[in-house]
Amino acid sequence: MRSRLPAALLLSVLAVLPVTACRQTSPKVTTAMMSPDEARNRLHALLDDTFAAVAPPLRFREGWPTTTENDAPSGTANVALDRYVMTKVSSAKYGALLGLVERHWKERGYTIESVNADARMPAIYARASDGAALNLRVGYPGNITITAAVTPIPLTPVPFGPEPPQPTLANGNPDILPTTDDPFWSN
Repeated sequence: MRSRLPAALLLSVLAVLPVTACRQTSPKVTTAMMSPDEARNRLHALLDDTFAAVAPPLRFREGWPTTTENDAPSGTANVALDRYVMTKVSSAKYGALLGLVERHWKERGYTIESVNADARMPAIYARASDGAALNLRVGYPGNITITAAVTPIPLTPVPFGPEPPQPTLANGNPDILPTTDDPFWSN
């Protein structure tokens, strides 16, 4: 007759394992509440610093800050700002651009949280010690977006005022496609 004790013990261990494996191992960064102006200044500082590290420089168009309500703490929001790279970057130069940005973010002490090494649409995601997030994403057909995000700000309907009209293409889509040639990046 087989003993049921080892099977019961194994089932108990397997039941606890997923809970233990999913537990967050690093503390969450908590930052003081920022005003919308402070958040916008922090976003500009993060993006300005990133773009300043890229040589030759990239032309860009800035989006409008967007907010996303936080689950906790109640009454707060994240705010993100996109910069759309308007310089045409050859797919052969994606690795050079992402490598340059990754090295710069590491030099700043940011933690690289994820890298998507896909040859056609690579991306890199980083986090600063104050919890600010940065990412560089290559989309189709070669549009590149660098985004910064900070939290928390007070949740209000329009913390940055009404969004001004953004440039659009003839089909009505946002104008985020690169149009400027560069002797280095475009070849």
